Order: sequence, then structure tokens, then C-alpha cells
Amino acid sequence: MNKQKQPKSLNKKILFFMILCWAIPMAVFFAFTTVSYHKGIIEKAEGLMEDELVNVASFASIRIEDAITLCQRPSYEKTWENAWKNYEAGNLTETEYLQEINTSLKGKFYLDERFNMSTFYRYGSEKAECFSSRTGVSYNSYVADIQPKLLDIMELDSSYAYVRVVNGRIFIVRNLYTTTDYERYGTLVVELNKYKVFQDVPADLKNNMVICIGSGKDVLDFARVSEDEGKSALLERILENYDGFSNRKLNRIEDRAYNGYLYQERHDNYHIGVVVFAKKSEMYSSLYEFYTIVAVMMFLFIPLFAYGVYFLRMHIQIPVERMMQASKKMEAGEMGIEVEGGPMPNLEFQYMKESFDSMSAQVKYLFDYVYDEKLARKDAQIQALQAQINPHFLNNTLEMMNWQARMSGDVVVSKMIESLGTVLDYRMNRANVKEIHLAEELQCIDAYFYIMSMRFGQRLSIEREIDDELLYIMVPPLILQPIVENAIVHGVETVKNGVIRLKIYHDEDYVYLQVRNTGKKMTEEAKARISAILEGDETQLPKDTGRHTSIGIQNVNRRIRLVYGEEYGLTIVQNEKQETISTITLPYREEQEEKSLKERNAVESELKNMARLNK
Repeated sequence: MNKQKQPKSLNKKILFFMILCWAIPMAVFFAFTTVSYHKGIIEKAEGLMEDELVNVASFASIRIEDAITLCQRPSYEKTWENAWKNYEAGNLTETEYLQEINTSLKGKFYLDERFNMSTFYRYGSEKAECFSSRTGVSYNSYVADIQPKLLDIMELDSSYAYVRVVNGRIFIVRNLYTTTDYERYGTLVVELNKYKVFQDVPADLKNNMVICIGSGKDVLDFARVSEDEGKSALLERILENYDGFSNRKLNRIEDRAYNGYLYQERHDNYHIGVVVFAKKSEMYSSLYEFYTIVAVMMFLFIPLFAYGVYFLRMHIQIPVERMMQASKKMEAGEMGIEVEGGPMPNLEFQYMKESFDSMSAQVKYLFDYVYDEKLARKDAQIQALQAQINPHFLNNTLEMMNWQARMSGDVVVSKMIESLGTVLDYRMNRANVKEIHLAEELQCIDAYFYIMSMRFGQRLSIEREIDDELLYIMVPPLILQPIVENAIVHGVETVKNGVIRLKIYHDEDYVYLQVRNTGKKMTEEAKARISAILEGDETQLPKDTGRHTSIGIQNVNRRIRLVYGEEYGLTIVQNEKQETISTITLPYREEQEEKSLKERNAVESELKNMARLNK
């Protein structure tokens, strides 16, 4: 048998490809860089400038929009609205109300470096009653220099957030209204940290930039235009194109030394314009002709491009497609699938193919054997837990039946035998089913209650509160009787008169099977022992009377967790009335279709049997 030829390494082929397709063209390119191509360079420079302007406006707008959203959040959270309503209702004093607002302001804005200042006006008040500044700006300075230029917004009957530049600072003003009856109760004013808003702008661009927001009467002058007469005159000319409503519009004005660019962008709450000055000597420094180099590169590029397409397809694209097809088949459930198409064209993909084939075989083995074995082991655990029978319970029942046979007539004995038969038949689980209707579980409980009522007489009272809609749900068998038995052994037997309340109900996510019983107060030691028993600590099981009931509640908890998961199971607590509350929590799986007539008739038959036993 001939030895198969080993494919060459992809690394060597890539190296050869890079030399062939990049090194030669780049050498030719740098040889002709002194030849200028005027129109192309200009278009490229203009395009780059426009992209930079768009990026500046976009990044700044994102931060301004985030700040506006943060200013709108108090309305949606209703914290300030509720505080105002409590103040209006007299539940808060003015000082308490303003203190609550001030605390919220500091929590939202003072600790956030994106904001320099925040202030709150109560509706009808002409002064800011809550004020905080991170930059050391005084309240009096704000009132004298800033507040007069924001009064027109405060007087508007609108809940929109307005952005305005005042004295080279950015402010957001928003009048606050209640969410239910749209009643105004205040105004929020915050100052943005302009350096944070424009932190993504490169330093060389920022030093030649002016920002207009709103009407354009006041601007953010990063370029210090007033110190340069040429820029100052050009700014006046270009601001004539700033209209406050155009969207994604670019204007260009030039003089002998500079090009001036204005980009405008409209948003829901504000309008922004970005002005940038560019020196012509710097902007067009790379104007060279590229006619010769373009011709040479095209001459060399066509055959190289054809080979590159062929190379990439044969050595990368096709192998990747084969791997992807095999992966998709495996994802669809075809375990043990192999990559089709024979050997790969290079060493790296051949190794990936062999690794994939090996992994696929291992996954198939895991699904065929290990997973099935785990399921079988889990089923065996559940069946073993269900198979435990309480001989102590059988002994007590038979003794009572013997006593009744001697002291009463045949009717009572017949009923007890019938009840005992129901309990025994149910506990033996002859059909070996994993789930039954809740009605069947309740039938066994009623039979057990009947036997216990014969034993305790008037000492035992039983109350039921059952949601009839839950009679059709499926539950694991034999999960209620151990809980009821535990309630009688540790509750009713310890007091003169006992009450057992059985309550079954549900909410959107869970079904609750709850058994309440009266009894003596549990000690802390007893509570700790019950918790340990439920968690499966065998050392906490009692060695005397009550061992069988402890095993029963432990098994119930373990079975439910095995079937449904660790978030479900049994809990036992005692309330202030010394009632012990045992609650089984199961998932509530709402049926999408009505149960079949046959199932309903079967459940109704079970309910009739339960009623006959109670007579």
C-alpha cells in the first residue's frame, strides 16, 4: 500500500502568498509615491474630514443622550414624584422633602464624573433649592450668570429635555411632571462635563474645533478662535450656515490659509453642529500623482488576484466549508459524523479534520453509553426510594383492626379493611408508575385519615382546602402520606386534641402541597435536626420512636429533588401559633389542552371512591 503524501504546511503557503501579492506591489507603490494625484487625494482628505466630523458628533451625541436618559430616569422611577406627593399630603416636611431630593441628586449626578453640577427647582420657586457642584462653582455664580439664560426653558409647559450652551458650558434642563395626571412639580438642571463628552476627540482635532448646540448663539470654543483673527473671521462666515434644524449636512468654506467645515446633526431634544478648521498646507501635504503606479499595480494585480482567489478557495474556503458542513450535521443530531471529501489540502486542516472525527466519535460514545447509564442510575435511585414500606404503620393498623373486630360490628371492620387495602395497594405501586394524578394521591390520604380517625376519635380534626383545578396534575406517588403521618406522630399524639389542615394551591410558577398540624413548640435543636434530616444527614435520624417518619420525609424530599431538581422539595417550619407547616413545592406546568374525557372520567371515579370512604 502506497504511503499517502503529506500535505504541505499552510504557514509556508501563506508566507509565499504574502511575498507574491503584497511585497512586490508595495515596493512598486513606494517607488512611485512622489507622483501626486491631485483629485483623488483631495477627495480622500475631504472624506476623512467628514468621517471625523461625523464621529465627533456621534460620540458626543451618545454621551449627551445617555445624560438625557439619566435626567429622565427620576420620572420613570417615581422616587421624586412620590416624595413630592408625600410632601403635598403633609407626610413630609419641606426640609425632609428637599433633603430626599438632594440626596437623590448627589447619588445620581454628584458622584458621576460626566456631570459638573446639578440643581433642582421646586415648581413655583424662583430659586434653586437643591444645588451641588463638583467643580467648585458657587451657587451665587450660577444664579447670576447661568440661571437667567435658562429661565425661558423653565417657563415652558413641556417635559422634553433641552440642551443649551451657556458661557461655554453645556446644560440640560428638564421640567418634571407626574406620570399619572401630568402635574408639574419641579425642574431639573444639570451641567455636563464637556471634556468627558468630547473625550474621544484626538487632541490635534479638538484644538481646531468649535461646537454649537441649539441656536448657535453660544459655542464651546476648544480652538480659541478669538486668539486667531483668521479663524475668527472664517467662523463668522461658516456659522451663517448653521440653521439649527438640518440633519447630517456638511458645509465647507475656505480662505487662503484654512478650510472651515461645519457638520450639523439633528436629535429629538437638541441640534448639534461641529466646526473644524484645517490648514491647507497640512491637509494637502500628500498630493501626488498616482497614474503610473495605478497602471503598474493593475498590471501586476490581475494575475496575482486570480491566483489569490484560487489559493484561498482551495486551501482555506473549501476546507472550512467541509468542516462547517460536518459541524452542522453534528449539531442536527448526527453523532459520529466524519468530515467528508477525503484528505485536506494542507497539514493544519488535515489535523483539524482528524481531531473533529475523533471528537465526534467520542461524543457519540458518551451519548450512547454514559448518558443512558446515568439516566438508568437515576431511575434506579427513584425506584429504590419509592419501595420503602413502613412496617411500624402496618403493625399499628392491624392492631387497631383487631381491636375494632372485637369491640364493634362488621361494618366498621369492613370500612377499615377497605381503607387499609387502599393504602397498601397504593404504597406497593404495582404499576411501577413514576407519576400519578393528584386525585389518586388524595384518595390514599383520605383512606389514611379514615384509619387515623378510628384510632384517635375526637382527638383528631381534619380540614381540607384543595384547588379542584389541581386534581388533574401529575405528581410522584406517595409524597403526601409520609408528611401526614409525620404530622400525626409528632403533632397530634403529643397533645390532647389535634388539628390537621391539608391545603393544596398554586401560583404562576409553583404548586404547593401544604400540611399544617398543631402540636408542641419545637426546640431549636429539633429544628436543626429536621433541617439535617431533609438534607440527608443519616446521623440525625432518631434511633427510637419516630425513625420511620423521619426516613419518610427524607425520602420525599430526595425523590422530589431527583425528579424535578434542587430548587424543589420539602420544607418544615413552625409559626408563632405553634403550627408545624410542611410544604411540598412542585413546578406548576399549565396544560395547553383540555384533558381527555377518559382521564376526567377516571378522576371523577376516584373522587367518588374517596367520598364513599368518608361516609
